[in-house]
Amino acid sequence: MLWTAHQVAQALALPSARAFHCRRRRLEQAGFPPPVAGLPDRWDPRAIEAWLAAQRPPEHAAPNAAEALLIARARGMLTTEA
Repeated sequence: MLWTAHQVAQALALPSARAFHCRRRRLEQAGFPPPVAGLPDRWDPRAIEAWLAAQRPPEHAAPNAAEALLIARARGMLTTEA
């Protein structure tokens, strides 16, 4: 099953699909997966999860869900200030 912009926003701990679309270009410049070919507003959740995992420092174990949410929110705060 592919994700909508709303689901991607949730995975990135963003408040809305609009917030994701506002950051999308910068995210893609940082290697975030583009939408599935031929489907301009659908993303492969496995590609997004792999991208998120690659953003974690290798010396840290995978965080639990609550930690992942806090990390994603912190990342979002950093990108909005830049």
